[in-house]
Amino acid sequence: MKQLKRVLTFAFVIFDIILITGGYNQHSRMYRWIGHPLADIMTNIANFIGGVNGIGWAIIIITAIFRLILLPFFLNQQVNTTINQIKMQKLKPEIDKLQTLSRKAATTQEQQKASMAMMSLYRENDVSVIGGISFLTMAMQLPVFSGLYSAILHAPALQGASFLGFDLGKPQLVFAIIAGIIYLIQAWLMMQHMPEEQRKTSAAMMFVSPVMIFVFAMIASGAIGLYFVIGGIFALIQSLIQHFQRPGLEKRVDSQFEIKKTADDLMADDQPLPNMSSATQKTDSKNSTVTNNYDKKNRNAGKQQRLK
Repeated sequence: MKQLKRVLTFAFVIFDIILITGGYNQHSRMYRWIGHPLADIMTNIANFIGGVNGIGWAIIIITAIFRLILLPFFLNQQVNTTINQIKMQKLKPEIDKLQTLSRKAATTQEQQKASMAMMSLYRENDVSVIGGISFLTMAMQLPVFSGLYSAILHAPALQGASFLGFDLGKPQLVFAIIAGIIYLIQAWLMMQHMPEEQRKTSAAMMFVSPVMIFVFAMIASGAIGLYFVIGGIFALIQSLIQHFQRPGLEKRVDSQFEIKKTADDLMADDQPLPNMSSATQKTDSKNSTVTNNYDKKNRNAGKQQRLK
């Protein structure tokens, strides 16, 4: 299963690179391969619904469908990330101890040993350094949402279209404000379960995303603003699910998670130093030999000068 996941991740990453490097214009691979078919589907939905609001409802429907399809993948990654965060909090005293030892290390060897013990601490206690993030989920969503964005950006049906009186071909401040508020609430929810010290350092970064989405939605077309509003609603739903899941996941970790090896255990073990250390020792030995030979040569030359 892990091998299949690696193969799929690699395939999606390559596919993403091929799509992104082609740009987002009407002649790009992104629009020709994904955006154009989605634009046709959107137009058919709008024609089926009918009326002046048809294209707006089509944007909402197609965005919601893709979000619902990917929701199980997002929720699974969310659970893994949350569990990993809880484990990290329980390991924090051991992590702090190794970080202190690394800072106070008197030699390079001691610092290397503390660094290796840190990696072993994560590995032995089944904690992910990258926070439980699934690269497959990230790679899967990029062509979907980028293609949908491309479809909304260039769909011929958007020419002169409106939704609830808002012109979808021009920037709409109302949509930008609603999208910004939704993502702001989501960022606030995500911060609620962070440790106090992490919350202080992450606060600024957490609120950068809502500001960027607000600015982008404000200068983009109303159709893109509507797309951000619907995407934000689903992102908020995911954060609410995570918020209510958290107590149950904390109980699960409390009952199942045990620290198998502490910082003291790992520092007491004889950790083999990296090959870099032995390579450095060989280099030093070689340099020392060259220096000794040079000194001997100079001494012999001095003796010959005195004999003359």
